[in-house]
Amino acid sequence: MQKRSYTDAQFQELRTGGIIKQRQKDYFILRTRIPGGHLKADILKKYSLIAKKYGRDYVHISTRQGIEIPWIHIKDIQKVLNDLKKLGILRGACGSRSRNLIACPGASVCRFGFVDTEKLAKKLDKVAFGKDVPKKFKVAITGCPNSCAKPQENDLGFQAQGEPEVDLSKCIGCTLCAKVCEKICRRGKREPAIITDENKRPIYRKEHCFFEGDCIRVCPVSAWKVKKAGFAVYIGGKVGRFPKLGIKIADFVNEKEIPRIIKNTISSYNRIAEKEERFGEALERQDLEAIKKEIL
Repeated sequence: MQKRSYTDAQFQELRTGGIIKQRQKDYFILRTRIPGGHLKADILKKYSLIAKKYGRDYVHISTRQGIEIPWIHIKDIQKVLNDLKKLGILRGACGSRSRNLIACPGASVCRFGFVDTEKLAKKLDKVAFGKDVPKKFKVAITGCPNSCAKPQENDLGFQAQGEPEVDLSKCIGCTLCAKVCEKICRRGKREPAIITDENKRPIYRKEHCFFEGDCIRVCPVSAWKVKKAGFAVYIGGKVGRFPKLGIKIADFVNEKEIPRIIKNTISSYNRIAEKEERFGEALERQDLEAIKKEIL
């Protein structure tokens, strides 16, 4: 069979849609996306069909919670793209575009989670994925301050947090909340958010709180509850050859505000950055307070 020929412009378009040149001549890697890393088990069978039919019967799980299938021959590219549509498999992205949004398991299964990151990731896929940008743009959502999805290492990161409150009428004076708080705060080199009075009843000091919720989980009588949940917002993080952590610009942002913040951040990135420049690098030349207002 005669192999299909592509122009340079067509190769670039394929790359934009997740078809990446392999080091071996005439072979390509198919990059797909799985918003938040959540998918039904039956979908895995569909990936298996593609890998067996067009690849070499194996896949690679990417660091951004997608599945990549290498060893796609150039003559099979269009056939693969046609099959992806039929099977409902989402294509990924490469080059100067926003990438697959990643997320931790979240509150649907994780005992630490404050929010359902699975639902949120699926909702945000259309807002966050595939937008044209100067270099690349990565978004992460994590369900608690454990930061399993590494929001501080992405161009835009959302970290769920929960503010606790205590019902003293239920408190039995076990002091477990104060002990676990002291432990976590000592690791963070800060004063504990919970101390106890002479009757071993908790005193909450919000200004020292990590908002991680350990006091809520450890309480044996459910005296501690989540008063409110929201998201800390980080911008400008990245890894790679010149890594840097993102800057926190807000606390307790409402989940409903996240789509607007993503759109505003991408718009800001396109406005301030030069070609081939990451968002965090462009931020170094900007007035951070002005950028915060633009985003929030």
